[in-house]
Formats: sequence, structure tokens, C-alpha cells
Amino acid sequence: MLASPLGVFSHPEIQSQIDILGAQLLQHPGDPALLMQRADLYRRHGDFDSAQQDLTAAGLAEPVPAELPFYEGRLQLDSGQPAAAEQSFSRYLAAIPLHAKAYVLRAEARSAQGSMEQAAQDYGQAIELSQAPAPELYRLAASCLVQAGDSHWPAAIKVLGSGLERYPREGSLLGLAVDIALAQGDPKGAGLQISRLPRAVLRLPQWQARTNLAATLSNVDPEIRNEGLHVARERLLARTAD
Repeated sequence: MLASPLGVFSHPEIQSQIDILGAQLLQHPGDPALLMQRADLYRRHGDFDSAQQDLTAAGLAEPVPAELPFYEGRLQLDSGQPAAAEQSFSRYLAAIPLHAKAYVLRAEARSAQGSMEQAAQDYGQAIELSQAPAPELYRLAASCLVQAGDSHWPAAIKVLGSGLERYPREGSLLGLAVDIALAQGDPKGAGLQISRLPRAVLRLPQWQARTNLAATLSNVDPEIRNEGLHVARERLLARTAD
């Protein structure tokens, strides 16, 4: 047991599925669908070498499966190759352009390289293609736009507005909307968003901090306001960098 890889024992349910696919591949050698399934399990298992071996084998099929670049991109993303992952997802989306998850994953690859505006566009595509887009997609799109620079902040607010139309009291979206308003030196706009929340929520430390910062930005002393604005910008950029 001490000589066995740790991963085998950390994900027993995945290992069981890998074993089942291995048995199926003995009966159907070279089956690309089975190979891609097993490669994805190896990826989740953390065995990137075995995953790559299966994907390479799947690429020998005639014709090459249209889904192969998707699985390659996921492996490249998880193994710390965001540039290669972006290229793989782009190839996949060129052939299958209506796959919301592929846009999300390409957005992750692009944001990992610092291409925040492009990442936000991909999250936007995922939102459009999803029947019920999760609040997290709106938050991620807006966060990327914030990180893209001040000139993109109005677009970030627009994205959050769309999300809040669907999820009016979603704390993560309201929090980011308030943070942007504060970083823009707009305590009134921040107050309007804060007023949408129940009092019980406003007693939470993160919301008390936002309320206090809005009060600081409303101060008549320019020096105090400027200090508050600096704090607001630093907090916004730190929160959207996560």
C-alpha cells in the first residue's frame, strides 16, 4: 500500500469508474468515446499523464472526435497550461459554438493569462447560451471587466444590472455593485443598492464595512473623501482578483 500512488486512495469512486472503463476498452480497443471518458476521469483524479495518453490515443481515431479539443482544453487548464487550453477551446467552439460550458472554461483560461476583457466576453456568451445562468456567471463577468480597467466599469455595472433583474437580492451581485459604486465615489448609488437588503443582512461585517465606507465618501472633508475613495478602489480590485 505504501508503494501505491496516493491519488488511488483519495478518489476511490473515480478509480472504480476508471477500472470499469478499462474493462470496456479491453473489449473495444481504441474506442475514442471510452478513451475520452477515461481521460476525463484521470484528469479529475489528478493523473494528468494517463489522461494525456488516453487523449492522444483518442486522437488516432478516424475521424477525430469533434469533442477531443474540449477534453484536451480541460486537461491543459487543470495542468497549468492556460494558453494551450485557450487554443483547444477555441478549436472546439469553432466547430461547436453553442456550448456554454466551453465558453466558461475558455474564460478561465483567458483570465489566467490576464486577458480580462476577452474573458468577460466569454462569460457573457455563456450567460446568453444558458437557460438559467447562475449568479456566479454574472459576478465573474463583472469582475473581469473591473480588472480590465476603469473604462470597463460601466460595462461591469450593466452586467450586474442584468444579473440583479434575474436575482434581485443575490448578495454576491449586490455586493459587487456596491463595491463598484463606492470605488467610483458614488455613495448615493451604493446606498440605493444597500437599501435593497434586509436589516439582518446589513448587520453582517462585510455590509457594515460597506455602509461605513459610503458614509466616509459622503464626508464634506475632501481629504477624508479621497482617503475613502482610495480604500474603496483597493478593496474592489482585491475582491475581483480572487
